[in-house]
Amino acid sequence: MPTIKFTKLFINGKFVDSISGKTFETIDPRTEEAITRVAEGDKEDIDLAVKAAREAFDNGPWPRLSGFVCTVHF
Repeated sequence: MPTIKFTKLFINGKFVDSISGKTFETIDPRTEEAITRVAEGDKEDIDLAVKAAREAFDNGPWPRLSGFVCTVHF
């Protein structure tokens, strides 16, 4: 069984649980067995993620980075 590293939402540079606390199972299609449970994002989580992304774009380095730099780092 693979080791699952990320089971939370990634918002504003941090891994966080969903606001509602809801999760869902991730299923291995080969065996149909549950691998793990992951955070289930909904509207409130999306709103937070969009707000964080807008803040990072407006006030962070993103709009000034070259495409090459973004490709190398991400």
